[in-house]
Amino acid sequence: PLPMSEIRAMRKATGATVNDLMTAIVTGGLRRYLESHGEEVVDFRAAVPVNLRGPNEMGGLGNKFGLVFLDLPVGTVGMARRLMLVRHRMESLKESQEAPVSLDILAAMGFSAQAIQNQVVKLIGAKATTVLTNVPGPPIPLYLAGQPIEGLMFWVPQSGRLGLGISILSYANNIYLGLASDAGLIPDPDAIMLGFYAEYDELLGLV
Repeated sequence: PLPMSEIRAMRKATGATVNDLMTAIVTGGLRRYLESHGEEVVDFRAAVPVNLRGPNEMGGLGNKFGLVFLDLPVGTVGMARRLMLVRHRMESLKESQEAPVSLDILAAMGFSAQAIQNQVVKLIGAKATTVLTNVPGPPIPLYLAGQPIEGLMFWVPQSGRLGLGISILSYANNIYLGLASDAGLIPDPDAIMLGFYAEYDELLGLV
């Protein structure tokens, strides 16, 4: 886990949100992986689920989320510039209607025939390379049968032909990173995780 105290210091120094910082770190880690494998380093798109629940809906069950598509600046050299681009692109998405519109499409899918659902899933899968999600968990430790829960983790599911999923979770003043990959595309996901940590150390050094 990454200590939230350090990430708050980064946030204060850069003016970026925690989500911006973590997305920039993830982007840099993906760049390191591509470079180390001699692959072409280009920008690619992440499908990002966005929670659309109102404050009075937080206690209910079920899902209510839309999707936005974030262009990750993987091809951009330099941590500071990547962070700037992530912030700018995140702000643009927050002002768009992409998430509510996608929620309506997903809701309509639930009432459609299986063949139509398959086509929509295929379309969404063709618009992105990875799924990236950031979930704020409990800020204080939870207990089970009187024992503290030391850590939490989840792996975001991928649909269609998306072969990479990246999950970010905060819990009890730590942030946890998870990664799930198609073994045929990325047989060594640990190498990407090491890239995430290297980017984190570099950003911490910069601030």
